[in-house]
Amino acid sequence: MRALAKVGALTALAVAITACGGEDDSLSIYTHNDEDEMQGFVDAAEDATGLEIEFLRMSSGEALSRVQAEAPDVGADMMWGMTHSGALELESDGLLDSYHSEEWEDIDPEFLSEDGTWYGWSYWFNIIGVNTDLLDELDLDTPQTWDDLLDEQYEGEIIMPDPRESGTAYLVIAALMQIMGEDEAWEYLEALDANVGEYDQSGSAPAEKMARGEYAVAITWDQAVFDRIDEGFPVEYVLPEEGVGFDLDVAFIFENADNPEGAQELIDWLGTEEGMEVAATERALVTREDIEGTIDFEPNFIDYDALQAAEDNDRIIEEWIERFGN
Repeated sequence: MRALAKVGALTALAVAITACGGEDDSLSIYTHNDEDEMQGFVDAAEDATGLEIEFLRMSSGEALSRVQAEAPDVGADMMWGMTHSGALELESDGLLDSYHSEEWEDIDPEFLSEDGTWYGWSYWFNIIGVNTDLLDELDLDTPQTWDDLLDEQYEGEIIMPDPRESGTAYLVIAALMQIMGEDEAWEYLEALDANVGEYDQSGSAPAEKMARGEYAVAITWDQAVFDRIDEGFPVEYVLPEEGVGFDLDVAFIFENADNPEGAQELIDWLGTEEGMEVAATERALVTREDIEGTIDFEPNFIDYDALQAAEDNDRIIEEWIERFGN
């Protein structure tokens, strides 16, 4: 079944998803994954399981707010694609069902909830993308560090996501605070704001706009940049020397799911070699260690604390809005 993601407004989609949730072979999903990527995942999952899967795509922040507003009767059976910190927040809200899948027994326990409330199937990281044609045209240097982005030569030429909507953006901010300390990170973000031409709602949109020449530099996530390189755009990636934050992409079942058995079947498939191989066609890294993702290098990850990021989320977003929300 094709996704509802391209049919009508979000309200109509939510109604359709809820309506199909009670059928034994129909599974309704919320996701923050890009629509094209998610459609490929869903097609493979449907072929493997026989389930009919409908999905509604939202940014991480929007999905988190929506689930919390809909609780305790969330309008989907599960979420396939969410930040680790978002999953931890929903877990603390008591909104996730517990399920222990045997298919995940040989995957490192660090990627799973001990209580079976969430499963980390892949992980992704922040990255900087640059449009090499525009850098040449504007006589701009290629940034190599986070600090380089504060140079006045990039004034108005940087695009990044808005953390009110985007988990990609929040990962940037939380990682910078863990690299620099919170006070210094706020000073950094104040200085960076002078060079940011746009805060976009989507985590992937900055890469698209940078690739098409609207901006010279995009702060985004890895696959959004790699996809544009593969598509032939004049784009290069930069991994800042100070390191980057990374996050698990997780899946989980909602507490009052209409089709918990179908959701469990999908969780099982995600942990199989077949499921992980499908994920690896679109993701830099997957959590089954014997399967390679889309990259052939070691990213310079910081020692990112997702639990701390989850605990700080509301407070940091509120302060970001106060400082930059206008």
